[in-house]
Amino acid sequence: MSIRDLFDRAGGVTRRKLAAGTVAVAGAAAAATALSGCSGTQSKSEGEPQVVTDSSQVVNVLDGDYKSGDLGLTISDGWTLPLGTLLWHSEGAWAAAMMAPESALHPNTIGAFSLSAGSLTTLMSAPTKGSAYGFHDVRLGTGVMAWIEMNYRTLDWVLLAQPFGNGAISGAAAELDSGDANWEPPQFSCTGTMVVWQKMPMAKGSKSSEASNCLVWKVGDSKGSSVWESKGRFATHPRVSDGTLAITPRVRVSEGTYYGITALDLTSSNYSQLAQLVLPSSVKPFEAVYTGSQFAFSIEAAYESAGSLGNMGTFLGSSGGPYVYFSREPAAQVAFNGSHYLIKTQSAHYAIDTDSQKYQGISSPDRSLGLGDFTASEGACSTALVFATVRDDKGKPSHVLARLISL
Repeated sequence: MSIRDLFDRAGGVTRRKLAAGTVAVAGAAAAATALSGCSGTQSKSEGEPQVVTDSSQVVNVLDGDYKSGDLGLTISDGWTLPLGTLLWHSEGAWAAAMMAPESALHPNTIGAFSLSAGSLTTLMSAPTKGSAYGFHDVRLGTGVMAWIEMNYRTLDWVLLAQPFGNGAISGAAAELDSGDANWEPPQFSCTGTMVVWQKMPMAKGSKSSEASNCLVWKVGDSKGSSVWESKGRFATHPRVSDGTLAITPRVRVSEGTYYGITALDLTSSNYSQLAQLVLPSSVKPFEAVYTGSQFAFSIEAAYESAGSLGNMGTFLGSSGGPYVYFSREPAAQVAFNGSHYLIKTQSAHYAIDTDSQKYQGISSPDRSLGLGDFTASEGACSTALVFATVRDDKGKPSHVLARLISL
């Protein structure tokens, strides 16, 4: 038995405890290294696949490495909204909202939800493309609203954007992109006056062999510009946080199926690469966001022979490890504030604190299980917006309950 093993068994600073205490430091160091290596031109480096087989590199939150405790999380506000309301929040005091129709002429409307007043405002009641189209998706930044209109008969779609501020849209709508049944309606996010979207061919169709692209458009631009081309479909929704973008393109394509969780600097003129974490072969991430020092990413399924990063759950870490691991099936993207991370599972919201190495659960509302209780917020936020569909006392869906969780 080695001296290291004797020391570990003695109950001192074990290898796993040492890893738990250094996750944040390792993440900060990785970010500093990535930043120092950026040049004036976009560098699309591809890292080595992270096959983790050393259990000491994984800090298991629910397996004794963290303690259950009070992190001071509270429900600061809650509002009852009409049944069918869907919310998405990326930044600022407003969240994008898809709402029930105001008339029988349209299947839905789009608008904004005020996180301060708890009120809904309709911004557009009818699609710009006419009665053959319906609203398919919507997002808000502090200075722009973007939405998709779709013809559900032909599957033609168009992505549009318009300036937004103080709860209202202004100016004219700009058409950013369009596609037919061979192209998937874009996954997109908004930040400031910028719209980020991924244009991908349908997995099955005449364009399935085409490359996928991540594009960026700002209010005032004549057209969008490509910031990343993927020789295959992106694995996750693009997520923005504090001026950074997290995407998951296919990488190392000549070697097999690999996804590289990649952070790009949206504040730089060339959208330079900040960091990348390449997952083991065939492991497809469910969600990913960059915190400025490390990635928060989740795996929806279990992959055999892929090491620890092939397990189902949510991870915090950078290429090279160590990794904090939360072993519950993920149900939404991660929101965070400093060392506090909000993780959504099927039945509850959980917060973990990587500084104090504690976790706390926040239950879903009564009579909401099975109907959906989702995190609307993504990325950095001091207050996270969540919303759930709730049944009445007869078991029928009754309303949507929106809540704010102070992180």
